[in-house]
Amino acid sequence: MSVLLARVDDRLIHGQVVVGWSRALEADCLVVANDAVAADPMQRTLLPMAVPPHIKVAIWRISEAAEAVAAGRLPGSRCILLFASLPDALLFRRSGGPLPELNIGGIRLAPGRHQLRTAVALGPDDVAAALALAADGVDMTVRMVPGEAPEPLLPLLPKAGGPA
Repeated sequence: MSVLLARVDDRLIHGQVVVGWSRALEADCLVVANDAVAADPMQRTLLPMAVPPHIKVAIWRISEAAEAVAAGRLPGSRCILLFASLPDALLFRRSGGPLPELNIGGIRLAPGRHQLRTAVALGPDDVAAALALAADGVDMTVRMVPGEAPEPLLPLLPKAGGPA
C-alpha cells in the first residue's frame, strides 16, 4: 500500500484527479482527508459517484487519514491522497501523517488570496502552512496535470505576500 501522490486541490475529486492523475499513476484508490467533508453525509455520498467503480474512495477526518496512512491501512495499494487546502495538509503532517512531497494542484482565487498561477491562489494562512510544511522538509510543487512540468512552490510565495 502506498501513496503515489499527495495533492492539494480545493475541488478534491474531479476530472483532473479522476481522469488525469488516476490514469497516469494507475491509482486504485482516492483518499480525501478533510474534516468538513467527512462530517457531511451528502458529500460522502456524492464524491464517490464521480469515480469509476474500480477505484475505491475513502473519506476521512484529517487525523484519521494521518493515522491510516502512517499505519499503511489504505483501501487500495496505489492511492492518491487529497487535501482541500495547505492548512489541511499541515494538520495531516502534524497529526503524524507521512508527507515527503506535496503537489499543489488547484486553489481558487478568493478574497484575501493572491494569484500565483492560473489555478493557484494563496492567502496568508496558505503561505504560513506552506512555510511550516517546508520547515518540516516537505517538497512542494505546483502542477495541475501529469503532463505539466512541476514548478517549486517556495519561489512563488513572495507573490502571495510570503517572505522574499
